Order: sequence, then C-alpha cells, then structure tokens
Amino acid sequence: MRALVAIEEGWHAEDALAARGLPEGPDGRLAWHDVFGVLRRRAELDAALRPLLKQPLATLDPPVRAVLRVGAFEKLFSRTPDHAVVQQMVEVARRTGAGRASGLVNAILRRVKAAESLTRPEKLDHPAWLVARWDARYGAEATDAWCARNNTIAPVCLVTRDEKALDEAMESEAPQAMLEGSAIPGTRVVPASADLPGVAEGIAWVQDPASVHVTDRFADAVGAGRVLDACASPGGKSARLWARGFEVVATDLEDRMLPLAANVERLRADVDVVPCDWTAEERPALGQFDGVLVDAPCTGLGTLRRHPEIRWARKPADLDASAERQLVVLKAAAEHVRPGGVLGYAVCSPEPEEGPEVVARFRFERPEFELVEDWSSAPPSGEEDAHQLFVLRRRAE
Repeated sequence: MRALVAIEEGWHAEDALAARGLPEGPDGRLAWHDVFGVLRRRAELDAALRPLLKQPLATLDPPVRAVLRVGAFEKLFSRTPDHAVVQQMVEVARRTGAGRASGLVNAILRRVKAAESLTRPEKLDHPAWLVARWDARYGAEATDAWCARNNTIAPVCLVTRDEKALDEAMESEAPQAMLEGSAIPGTRVVPASADLPGVAEGIAWVQDPASVHVTDRFADAVGAGRVLDACASPGGKSARLWARGFEVVATDLEDRMLPLAANVERLRADVDVVPCDWTAEERPALGQFDGVLVDAPCTGLGTLRRHPEIRWARKPADLDASAERQLVVLKAAAEHVRPGGVLGYAVCSPEPEEGPEVVARFRFERPEFELVEDWSSAPPSGEEDAHQLFVLRRRAE
C-alpha cells in the first residue's frame, strides 16, 4: 500500500518497492505481485469499486484508495479467501495511517465484486485517451493486441559483451532475443521471475530488445570512432556501444549519475561518465564526436508493459511538454556532432509529437542535418517495447 501511494506521488513502481526494503521470499514476491497487479488491472478495479462509494474514488485520501485497490485485486484476482482479504486490509489500513477509514474499507471490500459491464478502455486497462490515439493510428485490432500484451509479465533481455561467459553463468540454455524475425547478437532472454545470471558479476546488463536494436542501428550508421551517449542513465546503450568497440562518453543529469556510474563500474566498461544538463546554458566542454546519440527523456508510453504505472500517470498535455524539452536537448547535443558525423534521436514512446514532429522542427532550424533513416517498433510484435529512432547525418563542410 505504501508503495502504491509513492507511485501516485511520481515514483516508478520498481523504485517504490525497492525503497520499502522488502524481505526475501514469499512476502516480498507477494508485494511485487500485488503492486503490479493493481497497476495492470486498475481500470477494472476502479470500475468494481466505484458503485460502492458515495464519493469519487479520486477524492479519497491516497492511503485509503490504495488499500481499497489492493483489497479489490486480492479478492477478484488472487486465491486469497475473501474473509482473509477483508481482515488483512482493515489491519493494513490501521497500520498505515488510514485507520479512521477502516470501517469504510471493511464495508466496501465485503461487497466488492467484478463490474457487470466495462467500457472497452476499462477492459483493456488503459486510459481512454491513449486507446483512442492508438486506434486512430494502428486500428482497433492492433491496439487490443498491444494492450493485452502490456498486461502480461515481460521476460528479461540480458545483454553481454562475452556470450561464452554469460552462457557459463547460466544454469540452463537461454535463447537470443528476437526482433523482426532476427536474433540479436549478444543477448539472452530469461523469465522475469528468474535470477539474473551474470548481472551481479558484471558479465551482463538488462536492456530491452528494441533499445538494443536502436543502439545497433545508430552504431552501424556511425561505423567507428568516438561517440557521445547524451542521456545515458542507466547505461545500457553506453554499454552496448562500448561492447561494439566505440570510445564512449556518457552524460546525464547529476541526479541520474549514480545508477549510470554504478553500472559502468560493475561492467568494468571503459566509458567516461560526465554530468551534464542539456537544458542549462553552461555545460561541460565535451568536444566533437563521430556520433551523438540522444535517447531523450520522454513520456515512456512505449514501455507500459514493464512500467504499468506510466499509463495512469501521463496525460495528453504531457506530450507537448515533453516535445519542447526534447527539442532543447536535441539542439544542444547536436552541437557536438562533427561535420559528416551522425546524430541519433530516440525515444521510448510511439507518439508522433515526441518522434517525427520533434525531428521535423529540429531540421527546420538545422537544415544541415539530413534524415537518412527512421525506424519504429510500434506497435510491438514480440517482447520488445515501442521505441522510435531517427538517424541524421550532418553535412560535411
């Protein structure tokens, strides 16, 4: 419940759970199951709770709302006996600052049952505005399939510089990640519930297959030399570029340095890590590069399978706000592309405001950058997230 309240305050689900100091074993696994279950089923849960409340669910105190959602999820989608659900949730309410609402929690959870009718977005457990956008671009059938996939647990893609060492670290064979019918070299796919072999030892890191593909396409366009990963944290793309033999400089905001530096150290990667705010007037003197990759901060709407909390946190207005920031970052980072060099712009969002529209605005101001290729994994057809990539080349002087 505390994790769900933190998520409403803006935390990522994984971070909110990690910050709770969960125990090993069944109790910790149950907490993950309940939090991600609530996030994936939230529209259905809210539809079940709404008729039983005298006030809108959104007006309840966050702890009360979280307790009701957890209890409804346990009752409707788990094997916990109904009486145990009610008893446990009343106790949770008392222990977490929602005790004055324990009577409400008791009454609602005793009566809650699956909603008799659901709208299509509620059945899909996605916001109506997002379903409408995807319907318009991809059609209802593709949207239904995408939303259904987002409500399942994604496997984990491990990436390595040393496939032999990773295979030795695994207890059993694991397949390579697939994208568009082709295997991705240097990858292995394992179930999400499995331990992550080779990660703690610095042999491998976790990276989505589409993110790996974005990095590889950018690397192929650059060829060789010195590259800048402008928005690098947590460091998957920097590690992949290093693994492919590039000289890599990785930058990100000061408050995002810790995971980036920790991953670079764990992998013993020869990557130069430099704090940099691309929206600030004063930035470090980095020089020019053969290639600059801008994996820009975005709404993350292409990652809803792995981060279901994002679907409920984003609003349509966020797209334009995100695009404005992306354009600022892209223009600043482009200054470091040498004449004849490559600029890669990527986002883990399928939305046009954050992809082609940003690139079009950038090229209007910087016509010396020619668009040479673009790629998108939206809607996903496999285990990948929805990413977009635009590769531009700066005209040689």
